[in-house]
Amino acid sequence: MSSRGSRSIHVGVKPDAVWAALVGPGRREWYYRLQPEGEFQPGARIRWVDLEGKAAEESEVVEVAPRRLVLRTRFVFAPGLAAAPQHLVEWELAGDEGGTQVRMSWEADGPAGRMLESEAQAQLQGLRLAVDPAARAQLERLREIGPIEIRDVGSGLLPAYQHFFDDIAFRDFPEWQSCYCMETHRTQGDDEWAERTAADNRHDMSESIRRGEVTALLAFDGDEPVGWCNYGETARLAGVMHRFGLAAANYPGVGSVACFVIAPRYRGHGVASKLLDAAIERLRVRGLRAVEAYPARSDDSEHTNYRGPLSMFVRAGFEPVREIGRHVIVRKNLA
Repeated sequence: MSSRGSRSIHVGVKPDAVWAALVGPGRREWYYRLQPEGEFQPGARIRWVDLEGKAAEESEVVEVAPRRLVLRTRFVFAPGLAAAPQHLVEWELAGDEGGTQVRMSWEADGPAGRMLESEAQAQLQGLRLAVDPAARAQLERLREIGPIEIRDVGSGLLPAYQHFFDDIAFRDFPEWQSCYCMETHRTQGDDEWAERTAADNRHDMSESIRRGEVTALLAFDGDEPVGWCNYGETARLAGVMHRFGLAAANYPGVGSVACFVIAPRYRGHGVASKLLDAAIERLRVRGLRAVEAYPARSDDSEHTNYRGPLSMFVRAGFEPVREIGRHVIVRKNLA
């Protein structure tokens, strides 16, 4: 049985600008950085490819009318989703004096329906940021910030963790809203992982924090959380082990700094460096002999660079060990 749903958002620009973002050429920075290959014409096929040229979605164009786009589509980035029936997605634009009302609706079965229910509002928020200068202006970097305090995440900071990831962390890249940093601790295979929703990740990560199974840091400006770092003993970070093909037998006494998330307005003020210094010191106090990190070779995007910039680790005394794909494994001895 198909499920139906819809979400809407108001964008402060005219419909033509929104329409261009939906059907125009070029990579969709607001839609998981995917590039559509094909023409938005009735009966045409669109292949959506990621930064590595792999197909993530395949669509048939059902209707292209003024301010209305209908696609029959299938997610293909995981076998379970690729095997599911196609689903319908509809975009409708309605102009008003203040800009455009954008409505996204869908009819989908099973995991595709769950994913759209979880992700649709984030897609709309990303679209608004892509086309609306006023929305982007709200996230401009602060010229100055107050003193930053680093605190260890535990059950007492669970509300702050949830507030950070619910409301702050990905305001400029809402497509990652579903993460909740659960990727660092994932134990599922790729197919099952691909079908997880924001609610799944929020719940499981919150429970892990309650049980004391997560070693992480939050950076605060006063009472407001503005930065996050997930780190720990490498062999206990299942997501890191899986992502980089690491063998636990090779990692006794080694820690990893897995990821950083800095609030958009606080970037460029050294918050990530403060978090890194604190994580290194805590691993040293625990008696670990070395710490690794996994930055990308190039800093092409603040959003895809969540492992931390290579330049930051070099400044902190890390040295390259080897390369895996687009990432560099860097290590610092703690003895």
